[in-house]
Amino acid sequence: MNWKIPAIGTWGGTSLLVVALSLHLATAAQASAVPWQQLRPVGQGEMNWLWFKLYDATLYSESGRYQPSHYPQALTLTYARSIKREDLLSATAEEWQRLGLGSDADRQRWLGQLATLWPDVAAGDRLTFYVDKAGTGHFWWQEQLLGSLAEPQFSAAFLAIWLADNSREPALTRRLRGQP
Repeated sequence: MNWKIPAIGTWGGTSLLVVALSLHLATAAQASAVPWQQLRPVGQGEMNWLWFKLYDATLYSESGRYQPSHYPQALTLTYARSIKREDLLSATAEEWQRLGLGSDADRQRWLGQLATLWPDVAAGDRLTFYVDKAGTGHFWWQEQLLGSLAEPQFSAAFLAIWLADNSREPALTRRLRGQP
C-alpha cells in the first residue's frame, strides 16, 4: 500500500507538517526531561535555622492541591547557602529516625542510595524530588536527572520530612500544603 500525506504548505521548501511535527517532538522531549514542570504549585515557604535562611521550598501536584500519597508530586528546594552532602544525609537520617519512618535497614539502604546520588549544594542550587504516578522517586539537580529510587515507601518517607503532621517545621508544612 502506498500512503501519501497531502501537502499542507511549504516554508522555505520545508513542509509545514514536518515543522509542526518537529516542534511537537521538541516540546514532548522538554516536558519529559523535567516532568514536574507539568505540575501546579500547591504551596511554598522557606526553611530557616536560627537566623540563617537554608532554602526555599515549593510543593507541586497535578491538581494544585495537596493529597497525601496521590502522585505525581514534586518538592523543589532552592538552597540559600552551601551545604555538604554529608550534612544533607545526616539531617535526612535524623528526621527519618525522629518521625519513625522505615526500619533501621530501610533507612541505611536509602541513605546509601542517596549518598551515591546527591551532590554538595551551593547557594542558588535547586534540588527537585519528583514522584511519578507509580510512586518512583526521581532526584533532579538543576535540570539534570541524578537518579531514581523505585520504592514507593522511600518516596513517602522522603516527602514526610516536609509534609508529615509531626514534621519539625509545622508552619512550613502548612504553607507547603497550601493551608492557612
